[in-house]
Amino acid sequence: MLNFLATVLLSGAWAVNAQTPTERVIPTLAPQVNAAPSLTPTIHDPTAPNAQRCPGYKASGIHYKANGFTADLNIAGANCQAFGNDIANLRLLVEYQTQDRLNVKIWPKYLSLANSTQYVLPTEIVPAPVADGKTTNHTSDLKLEWTNEPSFQFRVSRSKTGEELFSTYGSVIVFEDQFLELTTSMVKDYNVYGLAENIRDFRLGNNHTQTFYAVDAGNTVDGNVYGTFPFYQETRYNVDGKTQAHGVYARNAHGQEWLLRDRKIIYRTIGGSLDFYFLSGQDKTGQSSALETIRQFQVGCVGTPAMQMFWTFGFHQTRWGYQNISVMRDVLKGYKDANIPLEAIWNDIDIYDLYRDFTSDDNTFPASGMKRLISDLHANDQYYVPIVDSNIYVPNPNNASDAYAPFSRGAELGTFIRDANTGNFYYGNNWPGFSVWPDWLLPSSQTWWTSELVSWWHSIPFDGIWIDLSEAASFCAGNCGNGRLTENPVHPPFLLPNDEFQTDYRYPEGFNISNATEAASVSAASASQASILSTRTLLPVPTTTTRGRTIPTPGVRDLSFPPYVINHVQNGHSLLRSAIAPNATHGDASKTTEYEMHNLFGLQISNATYHALLSVFPGKRPFTVGRSTFAGSGKTTSHWGGDNTSTFGSMFLSISQALTFMMSGVPMFGADTCGFAGNTDFDLCSRWQSLSAFFPFYRNHNVKATISQEAYRWSSVAEATRRAIKVRYSLLNYMYTLFYYAHTKGDTVMRALAWEFPQDASLRGTYTQFLLGPSILVTPVLVPNANTVKGVFPGIGQGTRWYDWYTLREVQAKPQENVTMPAPLEHINVHVRGGSILPLQAPQMTTTATRKSPFSLLISLDDCDEASGSLYLDDGESLVPAATKLVKFKFSKNRLTSHINGTYATSAPLKQITIAGIKNRPRGIRLRVGGSKCDERKLAWTHTNDTLSVSGLENFSKTAFEGALDLRLVY
Repeated sequence: MLNFLATVLLSGAWAVNAQTPTERVIPTLAPQVNAAPSLTPTIHDPTAPNAQRCPGYKASGIHYKANGFTADLNIAGANCQAFGNDIANLRLLVEYQTQDRLNVKIWPKYLSLANSTQYVLPTEIVPAPVADGKTTNHTSDLKLEWTNEPSFQFRVSRSKTGEELFSTYGSVIVFEDQFLELTTSMVKDYNVYGLAENIRDFRLGNNHTQTFYAVDAGNTVDGNVYGTFPFYQETRYNVDGKTQAHGVYARNAHGQEWLLRDRKIIYRTIGGSLDFYFLSGQDKTGQSSALETIRQFQVGCVGTPAMQMFWTFGFHQTRWGYQNISVMRDVLKGYKDANIPLEAIWNDIDIYDLYRDFTSDDNTFPASGMKRLISDLHANDQYYVPIVDSNIYVPNPNNASDAYAPFSRGAELGTFIRDANTGNFYYGNNWPGFSVWPDWLLPSSQTWWTSELVSWWHSIPFDGIWIDLSEAASFCAGNCGNGRLTENPVHPPFLLPNDEFQTDYRYPEGFNISNATEAASVSAASASQASILSTRTLLPVPTTTTRGRTIPTPGVRDLSFPPYVINHVQNGHSLLRSAIAPNATHGDASKTTEYEMHNLFGLQISNATYHALLSVFPGKRPFTVGRSTFAGSGKTTSHWGGDNTSTFGSMFLSISQALTFMMSGVPMFGADTCGFAGNTDFDLCSRWQSLSAFFPFYRNHNVKATISQEAYRWSSVAEATRRAIKVRYSLLNYMYTLFYYAHTKGDTVMRALAWEFPQDASLRGTYTQFLLGPSILVTPVLVPNANTVKGVFPGIGQGTRWYDWYTLREVQAKPQENVTMPAPLEHINVHVRGGSILPLQAPQMTTTATRKSPFSLLISLDDCDEASGSLYLDDGESLVPAATKLVKFKFSKNRLTSHINGTYATSAPLKQITIAGIKNRPRGIRLRVGGSKCDERKLAWTHTNDTLSVSGLENFSKTAFEGALDLRLVY
């Protein structure tokens, strides 16, 4: 969790050791590169060299194969040393890997442990897509052309149409030991999406720089945050009405930037290789789409996401600020008394003894009391998830009573990251004081991590793990614990939310209107606190200096201050701020540095936790929620949106953040509902509780020094939550089935309107609304003090019908009409897409109880009076279920049929079928279940407002979907 109050820390002003690195002088460079910068880099420095003045490379030694070719790339002129030392000799691989994927890879020709200045990402850390062994340049959807004039350039286009998708023509490739650059031409006003993680509009636009350097800095709008997913998807709306889509994935983990500019995208990274995968986005029919592109990225490049346990789709509650077990029991009682379903309660770092992982505070959260609490939760079909920070406390060597066994056991194995200068462990700073971090390149780290989690589970029988600070974050610059371990435990180098005069008085937009009296009181209290703080010296602030670019030195890499300065959000854009220093080393044979590994720590700790939980819960799906993520993280972890704020703006941007994670293969995503930092109010929290009910991961979380924001605290929020959860829990099987398709096919769970309606260019930037799967349209209120909301109903006039979820009345709207809808405070507008068949269950207080309640089917007809849908069933927890069932439904020509594959048996019956959009009342109904004719006299049915409701089906099958359904309407 981010210390959001520590503004000085985020700006880089605080450092435990107050170490000030030497000032760096901006060099004078050779005239040939010291020209006007190319859409300038490096952080708005007008004197920065233009790397496009470098000579580029010439290809030679071409060796063609059926599926591509290889070549040497040799520098085509004098070294230019724009932002590093030129690498003169490179290797090129062009490989047609599958029909829809083409790989272009460029890396140093001479690469060995003895000459490891250039790091190429190993496949054992981040798997690389592999060729299918049968695709050739003649069978691929894509083709690559290249030229050597004036230097090596290439372009990728569609084989059949010649549409250019990516082209470096007109630019040079720059390949230095600390700087790589590649530029592609783009169409005018292009539509690019992805490049997660970012807090920004869903459509990225053509005046944006996306930086990737994992950082503990909260949800910085337009800045780098926690995750690194170097993948974008582009959509083109053509004049003929046909939409084309494709994707680009750059497999590189170094700090990097994507400069989206008019008519071009510039890709820059401070190390590694150029490893590009071009995705055609075409399906078997030859049509391309955003959804198919996303599938190709997940299935072919990074892997599909893990299947989640059923209970994880329930509603979760946590807070940094639960003082003791008694407070947690009060929270559980508050939800029960308010009749609000609660699936799980979580603990933040309050649970720990002095913030140390795998411990319990015996005064507030004794292990014996926690065991009783968790036992009571389990008896009520509820769950418990604690936080685990990514750092490990180092005990004071002069204080025998400060022993900390997790560190001692890890130290004995030598399993922590090391300091480059001393060879000892790297000592940074975090919540407990001076700390170390696991070195995930050592096999012993997995052994140690698994042992610690298994041991802790015997003390605190948790059900999943919440991983925090996995950027990995350190609260100081450099190895600040060297020579100072005898000071441990030390207070973090900033004031905490519960320290004196640290009350947070921020409130959402519109609070002064909805709560004028309280707003005036808050304003006065805030001014009084600020006046007191202005007279106090809180903590010493070390002096900092301004550092410019460094001069590339032959044979030397400056890891802490690389010559190219990425647009990192930390003060001075320093890579040393709030992170493990880039020159810290790992214990693998190559002595890999943190410079190479920084963006991968979150992926690695999530992988390690996933595998550790397989030992804790053999045979069950591990549940982890991590903060820092990388391409492929979805295979082992979920993600929450990090340290957001209690503002309508933050709630609004959580939708685009969620959509980019759907693209990225991490569909179990949710934001801190009602906001983490600052105070919420009843208006914002009502709207946010309603909105988050349609995100896959649904959790309320906030920080201490702010007001409590559990959903039962306000009557309006409680009612809004009850109503939204009623819809969500009804749809749990629909959501679970969406995850099954995400896990097996790479489908998305939440969807942008533009993905489902790709021919409608007006939707290209829309994210004030979204779809849950293909069938549920959600239109949230995203502004304060409103009682209406506007939304469109895509596809109307082109075969699509929409029905109000609550009334099942068909929407009457014109194509692309922005319709104003009533939206009282406790209500969120939800609509069902015509053509859908949704399996529903009656919502209960837990997901376990809901799974036992009767099924119903909701059928909403399209313009052809048809509909289809599916239902996936299993035990909801096994890694490899003993039995599964997939039921596919179809309604056509007044007949509902089902096809069943699998043997899993549910205990709940099918009770009711509702069909929306039936204009005429039928004369009768005929029903067969499992091939047997049923006595229709035991059915009851009504026809009102074009909706037919048939009940009594439980009379014919005590177990839903045990036999195939055949229901006919007789006219």
